[in-house]
Amino acid sequence: MKNPELITADDLNVWPDKDARDAQENFPRLVRNLLLNTPGVSEVSARAGNGVSEPGYDGVAQSDGTVSVLPPGSLLFEFGTNKDIGAKAIDDYRKRAKQDDAASHVFVFATPRRWRGKDKWLEEHRSKGIFADVWALDADDLEAWLDVSPVSHYRISEHLGRQPDDAQTLEHWWNAFHRATQPELPLSMFMAGRESTRDKLRELLAKVPQTIPIQADWRDDCLAFIYASLAADAEDHLNTLDQLVIIVKSSAAWNQIARQPGRSILIPAFDDADKQLALDNGHHVLQIVDREQVALRDPDLQLSRVLRPDVQVLLSDCGVNFQKAGYLAGLARRNMPSFVRALTRDPAIRRPVWATDANAPMLAALTLVGAWDADNEKDRQAIATLVRSDYDTVTSLCQKHSGGNDPVMSQSESAWRFASLEEAFRCLSSKITDGVIERWKQLVFDVLCEANPSYGLNPIEKFAQQLNQPTSQVQYSEELKSGIARSLSMLGSIEGDDAQSRKLTSSTAEVVHRLLSQAVEDDTGRVWNLIAPRLPSLAEAAPQQFVDVVMDNLEQDSSSLLRAFNADSGDLLFGDPWFHPYLLWALEVLAWSEKYFDDAIECLALLAANRVDDKQRGNRPDKSIAAILCGWANFTTVPFGERLAALDSVKRISSAVGWDLLFALWPDYSATITPPATPRFRADWCPLTDKPVQWEERTAFSRGLVERALTWGNVTPSNLEQLINHINIGVLPDDRAKIIDHLGKLSSSEEFDDDDRYLVWRALRELATKHSYHKSEWSLPEEEVCRLLDLSDKWRPASPVLRHLYLFNYSPGLLDCALHRDIDDYDQKVETRRQNALGEILAGPQKLDDLEVLASRAVASWLLGQMLADRQELDLWDVVHWVDSPDTKLATVVDGYLYRALRQRGASWLQAVLDDPRLTAAQRAAVLRRVPAESDYWEVVARNQADEDAYWQTAEMRVLPPNHMQYAIERLAACGRAWDAIDSVSLSIRSAKQEGVTTDLTADVLIGLLHIACTQESAKISSLSYEVGKVLDYIVELKADQVDIARLELLLYPLLGHYRESTTLNRILATEASLFVKLMEVAHRDKTMFGLDRSASFRRAMSVLDGWRGCPGMTADGELDIAIMRQWVEAARQELATATLSDIADYEIGKLLANSPEDKDGAWPLPAVCEVIDEVGNENFDEGFIAGMCRALMSSVRGVYDGGQQEREHAQRYRAWSKQIRSTSPHTARLLRKAADRYEKRAKEEDEQALVRQDEL
Repeated sequence: MKNPELITADDLNVWPDKDARDAQENFPRLVRNLLLNTPGVSEVSARAGNGVSEPGYDGVAQSDGTVSVLPPGSLLFEFGTNKDIGAKAIDDYRKRAKQDDAASHVFVFATPRRWRGKDKWLEEHRSKGIFADVWALDADDLEAWLDVSPVSHYRISEHLGRQPDDAQTLEHWWNAFHRATQPELPLSMFMAGRESTRDKLRELLAKVPQTIPIQADWRDDCLAFIYASLAADAEDHLNTLDQLVIIVKSSAAWNQIARQPGRSILIPAFDDADKQLALDNGHHVLQIVDREQVALRDPDLQLSRVLRPDVQVLLSDCGVNFQKAGYLAGLARRNMPSFVRALTRDPAIRRPVWATDANAPMLAALTLVGAWDADNEKDRQAIATLVRSDYDTVTSLCQKHSGGNDPVMSQSESAWRFASLEEAFRCLSSKITDGVIERWKQLVFDVLCEANPSYGLNPIEKFAQQLNQPTSQVQYSEELKSGIARSLSMLGSIEGDDAQSRKLTSSTAEVVHRLLSQAVEDDTGRVWNLIAPRLPSLAEAAPQQFVDVVMDNLEQDSSSLLRAFNADSGDLLFGDPWFHPYLLWALEVLAWSEKYFDDAIECLALLAANRVDDKQRGNRPDKSIAAILCGWANFTTVPFGERLAALDSVKRISSAVGWDLLFALWPDYSATITPPATPRFRADWCPLTDKPVQWEERTAFSRGLVERALTWGNVTPSNLEQLINHINIGVLPDDRAKIIDHLGKLSSSEEFDDDDRYLVWRALRELATKHSYHKSEWSLPEEEVCRLLDLSDKWRPASPVLRHLYLFNYSPGLLDCALHRDIDDYDQKVETRRQNALGEILAGPQKLDDLEVLASRAVASWLLGQMLADRQELDLWDVVHWVDSPDTKLATVVDGYLYRALRQRGASWLQAVLDDPRLTAAQRAAVLRRVPAESDYWEVVARNQADEDAYWQTAEMRVLPPNHMQYAIERLAACGRAWDAIDSVSLSIRSAKQEGVTTDLTADVLIGLLHIACTQESAKISSLSYEVGKVLDYIVELKADQVDIARLELLLYPLLGHYRESTTLNRILATEASLFVKLMEVAHRDKTMFGLDRSASFRRAMSVLDGWRGCPGMTADGELDIAIMRQWVEAARQELATATLSDIADYEIGKLLANSPEDKDGAWPLPAVCEVIDEVGNENFDEGFIAGMCRALMSSVRGVYDGGQQEREHAQRYRAWSKQIRSTSPHTARLLRKAADRYEKRAKEEDEQALVRQDEL
């Protein structure tokens, strides 16, 4: 009996008339599918779709004649959908009959139409004998063929608009499934993190027909994965596959399809399908197994949950707001059915099974808290009180509803959460009773306002409290607090028409108002501190109440909110959490709404105007406003015109904030912005998909900014400087022209004094210079640069000091000489112009006054001082009094002057200056600090004992004279400046090497210097690691005694750290067991070394023992001396046993042997090392060896969602080595396996932690 849901010859016949193009493209696809699923047919190739217009045969195949609809032989197909079938067939026949090998092929003409003249045409063309045979297939032949190829029959039936109930192709299922959501789900989403499973599936399908069980959480997720796995690429259709995939829903359809030979993939959607029947006829069977089902054997494939970061990116690519994409990606991992329902286009949510459960009222009550920590006793009590039941009942309920393919609850470690809180509430809210609401209102207040015992304590007091009173900390978990806050924002956001929904909404507003009011009334700021992390949720829960409280409080003279906002946490480890970012995020959430936008912006502007310092890095109110008002992205539902109006409002509140905000919003192709916080539940505020900004909107916004920059009143020179600095290629060309014209008009204004004109002139000049030097896509056109230069001339200040000030920057920028073209010519021109500028200033009537202005404002102060020393018009007494000025720039100029003058004018000039009675004490000290480290200067200084003492105590020395370095070291060390001496010696050694001169340094002198330095304090010690290392290297070059070098490396080990390897110390440690023994005794017994106290000795010993990555017997070239290794281990064990340190000694020695080298072939450990380990056979020794192998477990770097792959790689390596030695060293091989086990255990833990992070809300 014919299935009325499947097409017939009548449907095929009218297909080309109904849709000629579709028939032309897809009729070849139908024939190809029939050929691929017909027994005895092979080597199939047929063009479809856009390929139908390509030259050559429409299709080819080889047939053995098994089925009656096809002849045997090499088949050459031509397809025709034209109305005049005969003419098309004749034309195709004539073209193909010209082929030389026509006699070896069968010509087959196929058409979806009925062909009344088919038999006559066949008789005529067969009689010509050109082809081996001639064959024709029309609508009736194709119907007969479809009867024996049901899979193809179902596919073409679906394509032509039929909807068979008992079976459907996977392609048809997918089209319906992914189009039911908004946005449409990308196919690649179901492949996220499942690539290895896909590869395994493809591998199994390439083998002989078999049943392939796939275990999954949800059937539809598995179907989508199968479709994605078998498609040619992630977003293609199955049209390019060799096998059709069909979902069979009834046993009758199964038997009809499975009994026909073919090569299809069948997916039973009913129980007890006769899978063997399908396998016997060449079909594969994919059996989807529910995760909760008990299978007779382990399934071939386990479908893991999708990866959260991949899904977030894919959803974002579909236009979903990135922050919401992150939440939805987490939901997709926790509960894929709930994820799909969250995106469904159908507003009526299908009620899940758990919503009709007898315990649904208890689940409904739990939605009011959202999440809690099952290991926290206070949390358990709170939950039990809320639901009026014992907690064990709650646990049983949660466990029951956390499994299956549609779980409502999700457990992550000890935390219980709803897979989708919003969906659960929508389905269960009608079951929330008045009693539950009242208990919940009190619970919210008790939990969120729980006192923090450490509030107000200083960091030391908090640390002591944590040590001495661990139970005094807050008792409710963060999980419960954040869960309640989420539920509050949800309850306030989801409005219902029934009385219970209205009561929940009003109760939420009441709770929020009570919390905020208590915070406002508390002058200590404690309540603000307690509820700070909940502010974004409170704002979303009750926006009007939140805005009213915040606005009223900010407008008060003594605002508790403003005090909390400007408070400094002060301590990262033990300080209270920052308050200000949470308030900013709350206002950012409100600004998404048109209704609360103006109030949110006003609050943020008031905060920006009243910010007391710059400690609030990153999160600042001005940055929040800039993100909200951004003109090239939509971070609010407010139109662009209203955003510009909001900018005007900000300027009215604070002109400074308004101008800064204007330029933060300014068009610039290189601009970046941090998106503001988004509402979690209010979809009307923040749509799921980001609305793209149209070019017209962006342009209008940009023009609005420029218009304000040109028309706002009370403009200051610094505002104009900002405007100039923001002229860039991102500003529209005509707007740039308007800005230049505007500045041109202002240049003639008498409102601006010379300092004002200088600010504008400097900005114009620097802008023109930048765009002249760099020719790239961001550069301004040359004609605009010329206009900027002309404009700068109009703003040029009258003062010669201000005109020339730019020359005394480190990179002044000469417009007529590009730095990158000829650096020597550039430097010469800069020098000449600087000298000319100084000449002009010094020739003026107020030269010293002008010079002081220049010195106080020049950037290159030191350089200016040196140039002044070269000027004949000046002497020291014209500038030395600047030393007494509080202006550090002036003092730096004097330093530069003295540096150059002392070196140019010699020791006699120094003597004259020191003898001059005009020299004040402060000036004398400044001179002595700059005296060069040269012997003739030292003789002058030595004339006066006070001068000599001051010199050696304060002089800033760099390179020391090669023949007097010992003397300088002695004097500096005697003044407590050994570390300064090390700094100078390091530089002097390098200088001497470069100049090829010898020094009077000896190894003993340098060794003594380092020892003395270890007894002195200096603020610069921590910055001298490199210099100390270089001095040590030079001591090695001087061939000092190895023991002395090792002693210094040990003494200085904490300072050298990772900057220099202690090569000599490590070499001695590897060969002399006695040194290791000494360090062990210092570390684990009350012994000292080098005359240091116990604490310093312990620190050094432990640093060396922990930092040594060598091995006993290791030579300098990385080889292992087996004899030394054995002697070392034996001696160390004996001496440490005498010191009663056997246990820890064996552990440490075993750990060191884990550092032993591999052999040249990569095998490890070496046989000699294995022998030592096997001979000792000590538990502590073995454990130390394992610990050494597992050192990588101590620290690692990985991505937030990365699992334990790096640990698995370690485990694989140790297992491979274990197999290599298990026959010769079974004991050591077992230790390697234990190390591998530990790595694998950690790998599983890291995998679990990664999954937990992916499942987090």
